[in-house]
Amino acid sequence: MEKQGYPIYEFDFAVRSSIKYALSNNYKIFHIHWPSNVIFGESEARANLRLNIFFAFINLIKLFNKKIVWTVHNLEDHEGKFPALQKKLNDFMYKKVDGFISLNQSGLELIKQKTAGNRHKKTAHIYHPHYRNYYKNEIGKALAREKLGVPMDKFVFLFLGQIRAYKNVTGLVEAYKALNHPNALLLIAGNVHEDIRDELQKHLENAADIKFVNSFVKDEDLQLYFNCADVVVTPYNKIFNSGSALLNLSFGKPTLAPDLWALKELRNLVGPQWIKTYQGHISAEVLEKGMAEIRQESVISAENGPDISRLDPESVSRETIAFYESLLA
Repeated sequence: MEKQGYPIYEFDFAVRSSIKYALSNNYKIFHIHWPSNVIFGESEARANLRLNIFFAFINLIKLFNKKIVWTVHNLEDHEGKFPALQKKLNDFMYKKVDGFISLNQSGLELIKQKTAGNRHKKTAHIYHPHYRNYYKNEIGKALAREKLGVPMDKFVFLFLGQIRAYKNVTGLVEAYKALNHPNALLLIAGNVHEDIRDELQKHLENAADIKFVNSFVKDEDLQLYFNCADVVVTPYNKIFNSGSALLNLSFGKPTLAPDLWALKELRNLVGPQWIKTYQGHISAEVLEKGMAEIRQESVISAENGPDISRLDPESVSRETIAFYESLLA
């Protein structure tokens, strides 16, 4: 967007000058991505205080004629610790926000229902952009497996990213253990959040052919894990949008994911050989079916990967700018 003449300032409540920037004449749009971030932590009282400060700030910048845009990545906080505060936040956002961007069409229809009757609210469906060429992708499968200590004859299921309760990694581990396939391997890599650490450790005990890397994966090392894998599994119990699936596609890897919201639409966009969806929860049957299909589709590779041109960041930025201009007209 900056290449197209639209300056971007990353707002931060912790930086005093951010308030000045937000109120200045230089900026006309205040774009929010994750409003639920204000209700984090263990103390509901503190979360409520931050929420009220957030409300006061939004009301203030609206007095200065700023337009508020919300990209609705999720309908609620992932962990859902404070449901009453979440409802309070959602009610406020649907009342105060001028423009809503949904990353999937189904979500757009839901937003329209929430804002029905208010002709001043604007909505748009704009895809999440891909990440192709943003990360190094120079290492082949053989070298990636050599560096990670994974045998070449194994079919590798990969889970990559921060490990939190809602992502259902324990469910994936149990499904994999039930699969009990001699030529398969489950590779899990990412930081484990404290809310799931003990439970995950119990599930990993006496688990054969599971390689667990409990650490943050650096950007330059993503290629190792993706190019080592045959399929990436996102076993979430609930999911509205998935940047992870876009990252998988950007590395030319098929994704095994629940048949929910954006994943269903993404499958229709890029094809079922790239987004393989399943009903219900992850299971050994789901893993076995995915493995069989991908082996049959062995021609798939990063070289003849999915067509994700519709998700090009330049295209997405142009659509976002057009939406901004419609709000300012």
